[in-house]
Amino acid sequence: MIKMIATDLDGTMLKNDWSVSGINAKAVETAQGQGVRWMTVTGRSYRGAMPLMQQYGINCGYVLMNGAEFRDEEGRLIFAEDMDPEKAAKVCRKLDAEGIKFEINTDHGDYATTKEMKYADFLEEGWQQIFEKKYKIRKILCFSKDTEKIKRLKQEIFEETGLSVLSSFADNMEVTAPKAQKGIMLKQVAEYYDIKSEEVVVFGDGWNDLSMIDQFPESYAMKNGTRELKERAAHITEYTNEESGVGKTVLKLLGRKNP
Repeated sequence: MIKMIATDLDGTMLKNDWSVSGINAKAVETAQGQGVRWMTVTGRSYRGAMPLMQQYGINCGYVLMNGAEFRDEEGRLIFAEDMDPEKAAKVCRKLDAEGIKFEINTDHGDYATTKEMKYADFLEEGWQQIFEKKYKIRKILCFSKDTEKIKRLKQEIFEETGLSVLSSFADNMEVTAPKAQKGIMLKQVAEYYDIKSEEVVVFGDGWNDLSMIDQFPESYAMKNGTRELKERAAHITEYTNEESGVGKTVLKLLGRKNP
């Protein structure tokens, strides 16, 4: 019996233009109509995720910032994993010294050192003001076309801080508290709703989905997913994110397991 379905957003639930297909939206409606909880599990913040889903009439729970937050269907914060402020500041100093612009997700909103971050407010007075105001830091995100630099910084930051350092793609880096991982938080959410791991179906496509794929036995890597994810997932979808892979798989599963 399926009691919860959890999907990544980018490269999984969303098409490449950030839209939700009609089939995927129908899958959510069908699942919820059968009493199945739908959970969006993403590296995005609430500000960057909820409007995308709401645009298609989808009301669901959210595991955000790679597991730094869980918000229920009403947007209420239920669980959070904050970063150590000294370690977070060390990451910011390092990125600043490397000339890399970055975004900081906090308990007071999302802020960035560049105006190019769509869902974040520009820090005109510098990133230090976040720490001066003692905001709780949930995630630090950056992008760089220099993928070798990203690879090097990921290793250095992990070794120097012990924080969780992941990537959705080769050109980005996402830093969170050690326990702020999709699989760890989703497991906590399942327990919160008294749902067993084997009653959860998860979908992902990227490196930051590995903990989720490893945590739950009914795991699906997208056809367009990374090689490592496909090797570790229990299943691979027949279709890509552009072909409504999540929706087609879910509708098939619900017809078979939740008649």
